[in-house]
Amino acid sequence: MTLLWPALAVIGGLVLLVTAAEVFVGGAEGVAVRLRWSPAVIGAVVVGFGTSLPELVASAVAALAGEPDLAIGNAAGSNVANLLLILGVAALIAPIRGGARGPGRDIAMASGAGLALIGLAADGRLGLLDAALLLVALAAATGWQSLRARSTAARDTTAAPGARGPRTPLALRISGGLVGVIAGAQALVWGATYIATALEVPSIVVGSVMVAVGTSLPELATATASARRGQTELLIGNLIGSNLFNTLGVVGVAALIGASRGDALRVDTAALGVVVAAGFVTCAVGLWLWRHPQVSRPAGAALVLLYAAAIPLLVAVS
Repeated sequence: MTLLWPALAVIGGLVLLVTAAEVFVGGAEGVAVRLRWSPAVIGAVVVGFGTSLPELVASAVAALAGEPDLAIGNAAGSNVANLLLILGVAALIAPIRGGARGPGRDIAMASGAGLALIGLAADGRLGLLDAALLLVALAAATGWQSLRARSTAARDTTAAPGARGPRTPLALRISGGLVGVIAGAQALVWGATYIATALEVPSIVVGSVMVAVGTSLPELATATASARRGQTELLIGNLIGSNLFNTLGVVGVAALIGASRGDALRVDTAALGVVVAAGFVTCAVGLWLWRHPQVSRPAGAALVLLYAAAIPLLVAVS
């Protein structure tokens, strides 16, 4: 096969991602109005977890194929891309102007999850117990988010516009948009992976850069759409929620699959380096967003340049 079809898959996947993300973000906003959930919770639970499904699928397939570098690199690399590349690009398109404080509890959970993963992977393997701990933590975090959303809705006695009436259109927008972003991401990842493999790029680079950026494009599309709409809480909640799901859910499922194949998911030095980098970026940028949830265009450009500078370092260590 020539590189023509993979290149077309990359272009077509990107177009589908951007179009479907607009539909998905609009549906998420509608759900926030109907249920009176805060935009931060909708971003973290619905949008953040939903747009991380491409990472979950890609890492699960990689674990089944016995490619631990690809599985771990995808999840950790996506976290780095979320808070450097995607946040930076979104700020370049429309400067992010939030309130006095960002979603501190969500940021704390994502940062804690990143540090916990570093501790679990430090011995060079992720076994069945590690997978169970990650997935139980994800279930607890999701349950807490849902309870917090219900509590927020119960305290809000003001009838939101459009809170009554048929919900089918919103359900179709969310489901259709989500299917679109996942399908677009899969087409793009397939094309990018094929091209990278044909050019003999190392697996950890394919996972943490090529596949990670590809599977993070749903977050990029929804983040830019949220930025243009002025939905700062939805944007930040989406990225933080995605990082939380990548750390606990994506790596947890990959480790579970690795254990089911009779061996733990191996974490070599290069993969551990990406995990450490992802944890550091989540803590550092998360703290910044919590204290000052505002990102100007110059700050966005700095984040993008920082991400670009990190890629040669990754290639060097691999």
